[in-house]
Amino acid sequence: MRNLLSDPARRNRAIVLVVVGAAALLWPVFTSKTMHFYGALSAIYALVALSLVILAGWTGQVSLGHAAFLGFGVYIGQKVLSAGVPVPIAVLTVAAFGAVISLALGIPSLRLRGVYLTIVTLAFGAACQRYFFQLESVRGFRSSTVPRPSVFGISTASDKGLYYVVLVVFAIAVFMAWNLRRSDTGRALFAIRDSEEAAQALAVHVAPYKIGAFALSAALATTAGLFYGMLYGATPGPDQFGILQSFFLLALPVVGGLESLWGAVVGGAFLATAQPLVNVFHIRLFLASSVALILVALSGYDGVTGMIAALFRSVRDAVTGRERVRYGSFVPEAAAETNGKAHVHVRVVGEAVPGSMLRLRVRGAEADK
Repeated sequence: MRNLLSDPARRNRAIVLVVVGAAALLWPVFTSKTMHFYGALSAIYALVALSLVILAGWTGQVSLGHAAFLGFGVYIGQKVLSAGVPVPIAVLTVAAFGAVISLALGIPSLRLRGVYLTIVTLAFGAACQRYFFQLESVRGFRSSTVPRPSVFGISTASDKGLYYVVLVVFAIAVFMAWNLRRSDTGRALFAIRDSEEAAQALAVHVAPYKIGAFALSAALATTAGLFYGMLYGATPGPDQFGILQSFFLLALPVVGGLESLWGAVVGGAFLATAQPLVNVFHIRLFLASSVALILVALSGYDGVTGMIAALFRSVRDAVTGRERVRYGSFVPEAAAETNGKAHVHVRVVGEAVPGSMLRLRVRGAEADK
């Protein structure tokens, strides 16, 4: 606790976490039943956004087939819940199915990188929409109702109760992802994202990490599909899990911040705030998300979280008088002329500070100078 209070960065993150957590818990208290529905839907989409943060933001694998995993979660969840399986067991079952399906897709695609892997996931999503979700055995229970059993005494018959259940599941998933990012596995994922060749040179076995990240991402997406079916109370048609839906799901973490856990939270909150505006101005949600995606891309920041972080740093520096440091460009030729020691020109705006107070950050790694 003393370390938390003495470190300003940790203290600020803790304050933000408490404020956001309190707002999430109090959301149903001060909103209408309609907003309870949108709150639950936002938590479900935040879970999907978290899965894409792990896959695309941390591992560098862009998927345009996650709407299909969402659909698998809906259909498999309907079968499992209708059989009387408790929700916690149903979550594990659906997540396991999603991981297995991802292995069937991911293992043959190990040698693919960049846009080619994206094309494979796009084809997978299109095939599921056009063929799998159109099978007679699947169409037979498309309009079937999805049960809403209680979870540890919490009734999910109302959208308010389901919201709290999904919120708990999302919080557990975020905690697991936070520990993953801080672990050696998380550092290996970031190394693979930056350069697979460099990661292999550092004795990182790329294939197991890529498959594991894909499996974890698919498991989270199918889990979200289980709650998606519970929220709507029926299994929707295949158009709900098509290519456009995959683009929309990918837009959520990009708008929120693709490399940050907060990006998943902001992505889900974006839906909660955008949907009422969409209803008022009679525009399509895909159009609203597309405009938001373009604005974020033009801003040059890592989503809304990157904008907020930059704004906070600017305000903090203005209040505290902290000097702003501008970094010059790295010139490879300069390294050759100085026996392998490269020089980066730094210009301090404001009063000069001792070298002992400087901190060097290189791709997330920090070193005191």
